[in-house]
Amino acid sequence: MTPRTDASKYLFIFIMKARFNSVPFNPKRWPFFYGWNILLWGIVGILLSAPGQTTGVSAFTEPLLGALGISRLQLSTAYMIGTICSAMILTPAGKLYDRIGSRWMAAASCLMLGIVLWILSSADHIGQAVSRFLPSSAAMIATMSLLFFLLRFSGQGLLTLSSRNMVMKWFNRHRGLASGISGVAVGYGFANTPQLLHKWIEHTGWSSVWLTMGVIWIFACTPLILIFFRDNPEDCGLLPDGSIKEVSTRQQKKAPRSMSLPEARKTLVFWVFSLSLALQSLYITAVTFHIESIFTEAGLEGAHGFSIFPSAALISIVITLLGGWLSDHLALRWFYILFLFSMSGSMTSLLLLSPAAIPFLIASFGITGGLFGLLMSITWPKYFGRKHLGAISGLNMAMMVFGSAIGPMMLSLSLKFSGSYQIALLVCLVATLLLLAASFKAHPPWQREIPPIGK
Repeated sequence: MTPRTDASKYLFIFIMKARFNSVPFNPKRWPFFYGWNILLWGIVGILLSAPGQTTGVSAFTEPLLGALGISRLQLSTAYMIGTICSAMILTPAGKLYDRIGSRWMAAASCLMLGIVLWILSSADHIGQAVSRFLPSSAAMIATMSLLFFLLRFSGQGLLTLSSRNMVMKWFNRHRGLASGISGVAVGYGFANTPQLLHKWIEHTGWSSVWLTMGVIWIFACTPLILIFFRDNPEDCGLLPDGSIKEVSTRQQKKAPRSMSLPEARKTLVFWVFSLSLALQSLYITAVTFHIESIFTEAGLEGAHGFSIFPSAALISIVITLLGGWLSDHLALRWFYILFLFSMSGSMTSLLLLSPAAIPFLIASFGITGGLFGLLMSITWPKYFGRKHLGAISGLNMAMMVFGSAIGPMMLSLSLKFSGSYQIALLVCLVATLLLLAASFKAHPPWQREIPPIGK
């Protein structure tokens, strides 16, 4: 493609985005700063991704095992394959997001998620049809691998990326506060998702639940996203935090330039922060998946393992709100140092698991969980700018999704070949300590952090 053709394509995309920014209303004429409305709908968008998150899939595990006639290991394998395939294309999807913006990407991903949920409601019948050409178990695994890929890509991937990045684009001085509010709301919503879906499935059946959600996502949620989502304040004649574009040109010029993905990949801070978030994704997914077995192996009551999460969630809420406010004033490396130190504390508590270690485990889980939700939102716009936010955050999300896919398998292999989870936990602990040491050198990629506009 020639430079002229490429420029024409981007100009067309910009014109199309600008033309519909005032349809059905102009955010500039909103009675208050439209960014606060964006925060609300960004939270809604992330919550709408719940059917594609592990927290939304877990409630369907037991019903699917009975309906599909496959083993737990086979279903887990299909889930892992689908998740890894989703991770492999999230970076290109992030680059596409940078071109078309949050509004169109979120609407398309919500529509796609609704269609996938609709198809999933007939997963057993589709698998039976495929079994005419493949052995029954292979047909079911192949069918569910494809459907899990589409589910994870549209829900956990695109819809989450679009909604979270949209909020980050609309705030600068108050980015940490907005992320803290979003983290608390999303954390509370996701924490209650499994229980709500479990009761719904018991009442109407797994197939009916997926079908109903698919219809709602297609015909109700997608139009709402098109109505209320906007990509960034500049397209609407505004600036982050509510400044008017016409009177803030001088402030706008003070903002440093954004970094591209190739530039970001050349910095130490990108890899230290990305690997830290990916390691937490691997670790928390693996521990959550095997928590009952971990407690049993330590000589404790297995069911007691589930009780640590509600207590940790209360700590996470406080940490998220406090950290969100502080992140507007402090360098991020101090948050990552605390994040990794707390993560290493939780791993040590699991390695030495006993009744006396449980309070330390709960506290470290709460601190790590609260910082995790905050840091994966604010890191990339704060250190690398907003222009290439989709590509940079897309690569990081791909790393986190890949980590969440291999984490449970890593602990399973440790138990199978060594008879305990100790080896896998020790590997995670060593990796955490190495990243902790590197985080002290993780300075901003430029001489100073990307500051709030006007400061």
